[in-house]
Amino acid sequence: MSQVARIFRRFIPQLLHIIVLPVFFFAFMLMYRPFSSVDFLGQEWYGVHLTIASCIIFLSIVVMRLLYYYLPLKINYTLYAFWCLAEIIFTSFFVALYFWLVLHRPVPYFETLALALQYLCLSLVFPYTILALSIRIYQYHNKSADEDASDNQRMRFYDERHNLKIVLTSSSIFYITAEENYVNIFYVENDKVRKYVLRSSMKALDELCQDHGLVRCHRSYYVNPSHVRVLRKDKDGIIFAELDAREEMHIPVSKKYYDRLVEMLM
Repeated sequence: MSQVARIFRRFIPQLLHIIVLPVFFFAFMLMYRPFSSVDFLGQEWYGVHLTIASCIIFLSIVVMRLLYYYLPLKINYTLYAFWCLAEIIFTSFFVALYFWLVLHRPVPYFETLALALQYLCLSLVFPYTILALSIRIYQYHNKSADEDASDNQRMRFYDERHNLKIVLTSSSIFYITAEENYVNIFYVENDKVRKYVLRSSMKALDELCQDHGLVRCHRSYYVNPSHVRVLRKDKDGIIFAELDAREEMHIPVSKKYYDRLVEMLM
């Protein structure tokens, strides 16, 4: 059985349980009044008893959720369901104690406990289920979004026969340069600059490079603007882009593409 997702242990989910559970209990019992709760609590003081019981639930859930938040527990989804049940049972003891002491009914405490347990189980199973499903959906949505974002950052390079040769993240690429019927892809891997030779043309890579933020800076070069450290002009008036690689890299920038590169660097 897989472990409970980390999001279940974050502060916001605990805060939601602390707030939602007592509020839902109060609203549910006030609207539906199950198990002849009006006869047991009394019509005149019904709302007052519900308010106090809701406060007891609030304090009990605070204790249980703080324990769950701070204790280094390794819980799977089955055990998490038992933890939620334990919260209901723990809370029922204090709610029943209040009913037993205040109402002065001639019934044993454990009969009152059984009735309180009925009230809490019936009313709290809904918010527990809704919260658990909402957290799971939120986690799944964020995970899918992260995977999509990560997938969108990957550049897939195919050779002239449309065979997939290498997949790189756009952020790892320094620049791409053409050499006859090949292109050289310079990228970083494990803090080392690597070179991959691909049988293709610059024209075939135009759309791929533009879609992933690489900029044409020369007839034979595409550069990643995020790696450009500075643009400089030598004594002959030729502009070069210095890259932030460990190895010295100077990429020529032609006047035709200079303005576009500067715009991307701003």
